[in-house]
Amino acid sequence: MKAKYFFAVLVAAVSVYFAASENVTLIDCTGAKVTVDLPSEVVKIINDNYATVQNELVANNVSAETIRDVSSRVNTAYGKLSDYGLKSLAPITDAQDALNELCGSVVDVVPDSQMQQNVWAKAWMGKGFHIGGGVNAGISFMNINSLLDAANSLGMDTKGIPGSIPFPTATADIRVAMPFFPIDIGATMSLFDTRKISGSSDIFDKFALDFFNFGFDVRYPIIKRGPLNSVLSLGGGYYYSKGGVSITDDDASASLKYKSSTFKIDAQYSLKLAVLVPFVGARLAFTQSSSDWEIDMDWKDIYSGESSYIAMAQDWGVLPTKFSGGAKSSFTEGIRPQLYGGIGLDILCFDLTASACFDITSRIPSVAFSARISF
Repeated sequence: MKAKYFFAVLVAAVSVYFAASENVTLIDCTGAKVTVDLPSEVVKIINDNYATVQNELVANNVSAETIRDVSSRVNTAYGKLSDYGLKSLAPITDAQDALNELCGSVVDVVPDSQMQQNVWAKAWMGKGFHIGGGVNAGISFMNINSLLDAANSLGMDTKGIPGSIPFPTATADIRVAMPFFPIDIGATMSLFDTRKISGSSDIFDKFALDFFNFGFDVRYPIIKRGPLNSVLSLGGGYYYSKGGVSITDDDASASLKYKSSTFKIDAQYSLKLAVLVPFVGARLAFTQSSSDWEIDMDWKDIYSGESSYIAMAQDWGVLPTKFSGGAKSSFTEGIRPQLYGGIGLDILCFDLTASACFDITSRIPSVAFSARISF
């Protein structure tokens, strides 16, 4: 779907008929007060941008007659556009709440995707020099039910869209153990930015995706060689992620950006059964995350059939061209207990590890798979 038509849906949502309406008093270019009756949500937009609206009315020499005329047109348009089947009584509020809710989901899911990076079944601590590295791919599942509810209230067909969608991550990681020091140290990183890809595809002219992940951890053995070559370790680490997605065309643009910092402590227990290394563990993560969205649109170009009145409303600030919002959590708010486990396959210098994690607070499941070579 072209961005223009996607944003046209949002604009249509703005124009739905409201049974509830309110009075708002404006001042025309001569200083005369004009009281008009408008849908409640439009009145809220005016009140939120009242100083801008008033300045633009004066700057554009808008008379009381024009204010009444445009207000009448707006109310008429609201009544006609309700025939589109939009069910929400507050579409702008619902759309903003949904996007803020989506940001909240991102704030939850990014730390879970971080925790699935650099998970190793084997523990080398205190067994001489070892080094290994490879790639790790993981998926956490993001809840989008609030967004689907809002879309349904706006009359959009969401049939077949699941309530949770995968949030993938892919990293390169390395782990080192030194002789005489009972620790091993791991690090992980990934970097991707479609804006640095030039000429590869027309899609990247309008769509951009970027992300950066970095993390490290240290493990210390409590039990080095228990029954069945078992190892119990305690560890701690730090992870940082940031990224975003944006879409742009001639009439509109939208973007979603996030960043997250996580400190973790964990305990992991593993066994060595021939070439298999089953393991289980528990983590406590402390996360500070934020996610922000922004929409920028030119209403008069999208609704060219009503361009004169839309242009007036846009120039006056009644239809702002930018909407934004977001969600965030602090370290004290983002305390996340997690359970995880999996199994490794250790054959010569090849290590394959499959793992799964469940975040008890956000109830988000995550899975990951890694392929590495170690010596």
